[in-house]
Formats: sequence, structure tokens, C-alpha cells
Amino acid sequence: MIRKALDTIAIRMGDGGAASASTIARKHAIFSGALKYAAGLRPLDVHPLSPVSWVAPKHDDEVDRKAVVNPAQARALLAAVRDRTPELVAFFGCMYYAALRPEEVLNLREDEYERPKVEGGWGALHLTGSTVAVGHGWGDEGGRIERRGLKHRAKSATRPVPAPPPLCRLLDHHIAEYKLALDGRLSITRRGPGRRYVPTLGQPIPSNSYGKAWRAAREAALTPAQVRSPLARRPYDLRHAAVSLRPNAGVPATQVAE
Repeated sequence: MIRKALDTIAIRMGDGGAASASTIARKHAIFSGALKYAAGLRPLDVHPLSPVSWVAPKHDDEVDRKAVVNPAQARALLAAVRDRTPELVAFFGCMYYAALRPEEVLNLREDEYERPKVEGGWGALHLTGSTVAVGHGWGDEGGRIERRGLKHRAKSATRPVPAPPPLCRLLDHHIAEYKLALDGRLSITRRGPGRRYVPTLGQPIPSNSYGKAWRAAREAALTPAQVRSPLARRPYDLRHAAVSLRPNAGVPATQVAE
């Protein structure tokens, strides 16, 4: 039974495919911790995993190079977003130019954006957490969203991220053009003409909303063959492109790894 449970850890929920190495490691740690706790309460004489010899399957966690856009393709995609849903161009720009995860962009506030000291210079983002969608009733705030710390960091940790000039221009325009949430978050749901009206709660942009906008941008900016391909199929693929691009822009490798 224990071995069967371990084998299940290696399967991705939803489609039954192979889970990534990081997902397997995280689930294995949680499972092992729960069993260790049970053993400590004495219902179990020993830790059930101790006598079991099990090695996590090896999976390739490398980025699919076919999904990574080049700089010209990225600029075309962002231009297509600007033409159709201009309120989202800074959202996608943060993923491409600063390699932010979607949940980090959703949590980004104006006071976490350090503007360039000189015009056309580099700025910085000082990330403090992430905003994720959860099932109704599971969030700490009683809704469908939950504020969390940064991935792989202590809950109170922060992460500085360089902001290149093109991203600073996007953020400056967004802040000047669109009303922000009461707490200063930039990426929130909007209504009305030009999507400028912010509902009182300032809810984060749902994944299906920015996903729909991204699909429209792909169809406008890419060739039919590219649309059918894995190229930038998900918004997250912009982050993969950023990780490939940043060393060439002079960002230290140690900072890219963060």
C-alpha cells in the first residue's frame, strides 16, 4: 500500500501524466511528514517509509525550447495584447521582462516598484508575496484568493528583481492610465469603457480572463503554424523566455536562478 501511494505521488493530477521532479519532491516531503507525525502519536510503531526502498522516477524538467519566444516574437505578442486588452500589457510584460510568475504579478503593488533614478534607466521590483486562486472557503480571507509568501522562501522574505527600461515604461504607463486597487495592486479586474473602473474589492485578474487575452494575442501575432505549435502557448512561457534572455542583458546568473 505504501509503495502504491508513493507511485501515485509521481502522477500528475488531472491528466495522469508524469509529474515534475519538483512536484514529486514536494508531495513526498508532505507525505513523509504526515507519516512521521502519525508515528510520533504512537498509532504506528515505526515510520512506514523506513523499510520501503523507493526511488522517484527521473523526469526531464528542462524548458521546452519550442515554447520559448525570441525577443521579436515577444514584442509582437505584447503589441497584440496592447491592441486588444491594453490593461493587461504590463501584466504580461512583468512575466517577460522580469521573469515573474503570474501569482507574483497579481500580488505586485505600486510601492513595490522602485522607479529608475534616471530616465531610461533600470528600476527594481521588491516582491513580498504572491496571490493565488483557491477553492471557495479555503482561503485565509474566506474568499477564492489567498495571499502567500514567495515560492521557496520564508513567509516574510522579499525578493528584489531588476526591472529593465521597457518594463519600467509599461509600469509607468499602467499606473498613470489605470486606477489601482485600494492597497496599490496593479493587476486587478476592471470594468466599464477602457476597463478603467475598479470594483470595490479589486479582485485579482482570473486566470481564465488573462488566458483568453493571451490566446487572442497569439492568434493575432503569430502565424497559423506557430499558433498550432507549443510556441508561447501559455503566458508562463514568457517567464521561460525571460530566463533565457536575462543573462544576455547582464543580469548575474545567481540572480537569474532566483
